[in-house]
Amino acid sequence: MAKEIAGPGVEGTVQMLKKAYGAELSAFHYFWYVSQNIEGLGVLEAEFFEERAKEELGHAKKVAFRLMQLEAQPTDEPSQWEQDSGLGKLQPSRYLTLRSALEKALEFEREVIKHYNDLANSANGKDHGTYHLALELLDAELEDEQNIEDILKKLEI
Repeated sequence: MAKEIAGPGVEGTVQMLKKAYGAELSAFHYFWYVSQNIEGLGVLEAEFFEERAKEELGHAKKVAFRLMQLEAQPTDEPSQWEQDSGLGKLQPSRYLTLRSALEKALEFEREVIKHYNDLANSANGKDHGTYHLALELLDAELEDEQNIEDILKKLEI
């Protein structure tokens, strides 16, 4: 029924959801890697990065469930996540100081925010399941963006 409700534009919705899935799993890997390897005073914020990783994985699960409802299979291939996400290579090993890790995270969080906003606009009035999921995840990503900005503002130069 979900696919029928999504309507004739379901393939476009599926492609947007695959992009979101790839972005969430790429972000999960980025945050997890940073949480395990952060250097300097950043170790004091390792838990922050680990919590972000858990949150991104939770988002990926929700997007994967929606894909399955629309009879699409989420990929299990990490190189495909990177390709689908549109974020490029996040290369977490290059961002292991607190400032650099947060600045890189802010970049891709903003891209994900734009994507969820586009997804919500695309699904609005047509596919209520995807629309509500997009709004839920958009709100969570906006909160993450604000948290990262707040930490960056408090860092000494």
